[in-house]
Amino acid sequence: MKIKQGFVVREVAGKSVAVATGALSREFHGMVTLNGTGRFLFEELKNDTDVEKLTKRLTEEYDVDVDTAQKAVLTFTDALRRAGILEE
Repeated sequence: MKIKQGFVVREVAGKSVAVATGALSREFHGMVTLNGTGRFLFEELKNDTDVEKLTKRLTEEYDVDVDTAQKAVLTFTDALRRAGILEE
């Protein structure tokens, strides 16, 4: 899975947001606000990856156990999937 091409992360008023650009902006209206962990995962999802790899990267970057990291990854990727932001 990975983020659809055309999404970028920008800083707006001190917050990280993901927005669609180009032709994709005709399909996706709005923006996704990202906290620090969300931004980290969003950046990791620019390359094709899976839940296992994302969980490992999250435990390497943050002081979090595997179960907590995996739950966070699943929650985040499910939300992106429902929003139509992920390619499988």
